Amino acid sequence: MSAQPVHESTFESSITPAAPATTSAAPEVDKARGLRCTRYDQMAKAASAGLMSHPHVESAIVEISGDESDLVFHLNCTITAESDPSDLMETVSNGVISNIERMLGVSFAARRLHFNRSLYTDGASQ
Repeated sequence: MSAQPVHESTFESSITPAAPATTSAAPEVDKARGLRCTRYDQMAKAASAGLMSHPHVESAIVEISGDESDLVFHLNCTITAESDPSDLMETVSNGVISNIERMLGVSFAARRLHFNRSLYTDGASQ
């Protein structure tokens, strides 16, 4: 076997190395955001449960979404066919929402309240 000359070759890549997915502060930020989201979910579930105990409420789904500076309170509520929604709307606006704002230490940027009347009367649902 005779020795063959080895040609020098270079390899150039146009692919830049990927930037790190997170910076050193990102895990703490993600953890804080996760805790806030958990807290929002817990508040929303508590508000739903509280509203469900109201005698004129058939169902209540509360969600809290957005960032701390732009929180939105969502309520989708079905009330009994015979009830007057004005009392419940007052309770939600001046009681439930204001208490959640106080506990979170943040005011909601928007309140999206949807009230639906049940199609069934109390006599028909029993």
